[in-house]
Amino acid sequence: MIAQFLGRTAAALPRGPEGLVWWLVLVQSLGITAVLPVLPLYANEQGADLHFVGLMVGAYMATNLVCQYPAGWLSDRFGRRGLMFAGLAAYALASLGFLFFRSPEAFVALRGIEGIAGACFTPAALAYVADRAPEGERGQRLAHLTVAQNGGMLIGPALGGALASVFGLASPFLALAVLCMVGALMTAKLPGAGRAAAQARHLAQPTGGRLWAEVRWPLFVGLAARALAGGFAMGLYESVWALYLKDLGATTWLISMSWTAFALPPILLAGIAGRLIDSQGPSRLVVWGTLFSSLLVASYALTDRIEMVLFLSVIDGIGFAFAYPAQNALTVLVSPEALRGRVIGLIAAISTMGALVGAVVTPPLLGKGPIWCFGAGGIVLFVSGAILAGAVAIERGKTQLAPNSP
Repeated sequence: MIAQFLGRTAAALPRGPEGLVWWLVLVQSLGITAVLPVLPLYANEQGADLHFVGLMVGAYMATNLVCQYPAGWLSDRFGRRGLMFAGLAAYALASLGFLFFRSPEAFVALRGIEGIAGACFTPAALAYVADRAPEGERGQRLAHLTVAQNGGMLIGPALGGALASVFGLASPFLALAVLCMVGALMTAKLPGAGRAAAQARHLAQPTGGRLWAEVRWPLFVGLAARALAGGFAMGLYESVWALYLKDLGATTWLISMSWTAFALPPILLAGIAGRLIDSQGPSRLVVWGTLFSSLLVASYALTDRIEMVLFLSVIDGIGFAFAYPAQNALTVLVSPEALRGRVIGLIAAISTMGALVGAVVTPPLLGKGPIWCFGAGGIVLFVSGAILAGAVAIERGKTQLAPNSP
């Protein structure tokens, strides 16, 4: 059964350059998630205390936040391929750095470099696929990228744990370096994303204020609210989820399984989500998916049974499976092609800002009680969904939208 499912999934993947980008996203996600479970343990083994572990997390988020928009501008101006190469190469070098520079201060700096690497690679990969997607198939192509990202989350932590158990805590860093360097070299096979093509596209578009005037600003504001709230929820999960489940009596294995339970629906439902985005437009899916997720986040505080939490994680993943690729598709539609990289980078930066806020705010709220923590996450998501729904209504009042538009 598993082999049949993998065969059908492989057959559904895009071919050619878009398929190569899919594999690059999987490689990056797999390498990063393989390292994350052992990163605090490795840093602690080398003398980093909890203070420096926190600084490592903050360094990644800070540089990622600052560099998202400039990286988007560079991809608009000089091509997506170069930014993907730079991001993967920087990941590889920074990962090797953990093996040679073993002071806590160096770890903070290396995580900062990895934040820059993520800012270069991910928006450029998303924009590359959006640029080349045939009309009417963009939702499916973007949903496939969600499969690659969640596939890494599904496999990576187990792979990293297995490598660390057999070869030591340093081995996942070497694996990340090898995977990302191979990926960087593979970007040379991507056509039509070089500097000359990007500059020609840039010169063919209006410039300055005329270019930004073409942005659908109501939708942009709604998407910014959604990205901020989605980032807040992710910061919540990354900072308090394991602690919450541990308080309920969950083992480390069950905590890991909760992430697997969340990651499975986006993989299994990617084809359905992509077809719905292309046929119905992304706005409905992202609005209803956001409102649905707001209820699921708040509901975690209403149970103390581990099996119910795992069940809710699966349902939460179903909402994410539709809302996240729909959000990416809607982001692509709010701006002209010459601004695509910058708008994607700006929305991603807003999401990172939300994650930083969520990671800082939610641990004290968990100390007051789960309802405070998860209730705050649910309220933030619900408000963002309402704002986005209003933005969609305003945009539809301004223009008659086609089925494959927002």
